[in-house]
Amino acid sequence: MTEAYQDHIGLLTDFGLKGQHYVASMKGVILQLNPNATIVDISHNVSSYSILEAAYLMNSTYKYFPECTVFVIVVDPGVGSSREIIALKTIKNYYFVGPNNGLFPHIISKDKISDCVKVENDNYFNKPVSRTFHGRDIMGPVGAHITLGVPLTNFGNSFDINNLVSLPIDLRINEEKKKILCTVQYIDNFGNVTTNVRLIGNSVEGYDLELPLDCMLKFKINNRQISAKFVTHFSGVQRNKYLFLRGSSNFLELSKNQANAAKDLDLKVGDTIEINLA
Repeated sequence: MTEAYQDHIGLLTDFGLKGQHYVASMKGVILQLNPNATIVDISHNVSSYSILEAAYLMNSTYKYFPECTVFVIVVDPGVGSSREIIALKTIKNYYFVGPNNGLFPHIISKDKISDCVKVENDNYFNKPVSRTFHGRDIMGPVGAHITLGVPLTNFGNSFDINNLVSLPIDLRINEEKKKILCTVQYIDNFGNVTTNVRLIGNSVEGYDLELPLDCMLKFKINNRQISAKFVTHFSGVQRNKYLFLRGSSNFLELSKNQANAAKDLDLKVGDTIEINLA
């Protein structure tokens, strides 16, 4: 039985501007297998080796694609090692192919995964397989075969989703003391800092903790303590003032109106921020 499929493939890598020939090689292999494939570049500018950043970008992007789109993620510091390569399908018929290095639990929750396999069947690989370029020789071809309707079970045996590697990321919420310890998962070109605090409206998802509009939040970074207002948009504060808001991906963001918050605060992906609502 073939899978439900479309010809859409989204690519996400950390190859960067000097790695565009790597991207082209992957696209060439995909197009050899499926000349009708529509290949979308989600980003190739993920910070080198940043699994956390890649997971955030994919989590905030994939849901806007048509069902049955295949996503191939090549942010793979362990390429060539014993780490597994995984192909999975969600209950809404999205497909993901990538290394089992911490990506998947931060892209899709376990209860939304319908099928998961370990990619092992080299009949679907581009040969000879390079030990340093599994994106071109394994993940890309597997993604292309999925668009052609090949069932996930053809690529390998079922993989227990409880064995998907998860990143050790800080997110600690104290509802009583109204304190949050969170992690920076993405910084955009403007210096806006996206944390891993997911909001539903103005409330922290999974907790009895609300951030009232226009309230002042104290945050601590590298022994600096600063206050910022929680607003709905950047111009809700004066220019060069810090602010918090719910970003377009529904995560709590720390910004500075028309300035670079990350640069001014010397923040990078993986850093922790302590926030106090009291």
